[in-house]
Amino acid sequence: MSIKKRICTLFITLALMLCMTSLPAFAASDDTYDVYEYHLYAQRVINNLMIVGEKKPYALYYYSHSYELAEELDDVAYDYEDGKATYIAVQNKYDEIKDFYENPWIRPSYAEITCNIAVHEKNYNNWYTEEQWNTFVEKRNNLLQALSVNHPNFEPERYGSVKEDDYTLAQQKYIDKCFFELIYIYNEMTCKDIVMGDVNRDGTVDVADVTLIQKYIAGEAEFTDAQKLRARVNDDSYSVSIKDVTTVQKCIVNYQDAYLYQGGIVRNESDFATSLDNWQICPQW
Repeated sequence: MSIKKRICTLFITLALMLCMTSLPAFAASDDTYDVYEYHLYAQRVINNLMIVGEKKPYALYYYSHSYELAEELDDVAYDYEDGKATYIAVQNKYDEIKDFYENPWIRPSYAEITCNIAVHEKNYNNWYTEEQWNTFVEKRNNLLQALSVNHPNFEPERYGSVKEDDYTLAQQKYIDKCFFELIYIYNEMTCKDIVMGDVNRDGTVDVADVTLIQKYIAGEAEFTDAQKLRARVNDDSYSVSIKDVTTVQKCIVNYQDAYLYQGGIVRNESDFATSLDNWQICPQW
């Protein structure tokens, strides 16, 4: 072998040795990463869920799983600080929770419950505008078709019969998209400019509303979900009842206990939100 080739071989060997010895050095420097921001993000998620999570019952899985992922991120970050986990493991867990938590995902079984409620809604007495109703029907049909993709004779049930295993990930994501579009229009057409107790939508609460609620209870009138929402003025009401009639009557005469905590009559429509967070406004959804 020529001297020139020997020199080249020597340099290549030295280069390989340097590369091999540099790997442990790089691994050893792994403990220089600061994972404080990961702890902070996990705690922020947990705190947010404690504040608003319970207001989104239809997103129960989304919130419970996000909470679990936040705790896992916090744990793996502590493990990394104790030398029991790699920085890559922390980063992977952070990416997982960030993708899941910041992109709300509704399970098909919860979407089915919403679909069941939606197919039973009717536009009694033309309560909703033609534009609102047409949009609602379009979004409702989209969700129904999305859930029916693997079930030709699908009929949505109140408490859910579909399972996540029935759908591919792409199909679940599309169901999720249809769900949020339906919820958005429903909240918009039922919760906007609301005055509790005003079931004839004239902007005031008076004897005419009391009479109409009494007719509904007696089966002499039909209510849309928006009207039921306005008539169900007591916080503990699951359906419109005589108790709600009594509360409205007390409000009309300014009886002192007519305003109940999260119940009674709220005259200021600005107290109500149209966002998906507003669980108390639309408990059945």
